[in-house]
Amino acid sequence: MSQQGRRGVVMVVWVAVGLMLIWRGLPYAGLRDHVDVPVSLDGNQTWIALGIGLIVGIGKGLTALKKGARRAARQIIDRGEQAPPWTVFSPTMVLLVGLMVGAGLALRHSPYDPTVKAWIVGILYPGIGVALIIGGLLALSVDPTPAAGDAKGD
Repeated sequence: MSQQGRRGVVMVVWVAVGLMLIWRGLPYAGLRDHVDVPVSLDGNQTWIALGIGLIVGIGKGLTALKKGARRAARQIIDRGEQAPPWTVFSPTMVLLVGLMVGAGLALRHSPYDPTVKAWIVGILYPGIGVALIIGGLLALSVDPTPAAGDAKGD
């Protein structure tokens, strides 16, 4: 698979997961009904949570996820033009995703105040979703991080 094709895989996966997180967070924010969400935000709380999530998401997308996209681009380049498709994501990235999925499940299924849960999930899920969408789109065209022997800033 070509380097641009593997960048496309990164983009599709990150955008798809971002959209899924936004969708999963909407019941907590009060914008979608779901039987597993006993308490949702309402009125101004909904818009406050989504506004905070949007700010967090844009900030994270343009900083941390941009850096992640640059690292992914570097790994794709280092593996060569015709590397197999399963080399798109590094073992470290797969481990990180597993940890994040576990943390997300813990946030949603741990027994604590449902109103606090609605605020936390109603902010974090859409925010992280927006960040992943931004990072995924950046993955297509971002300059890779410098290789180990390259001078920074070149």
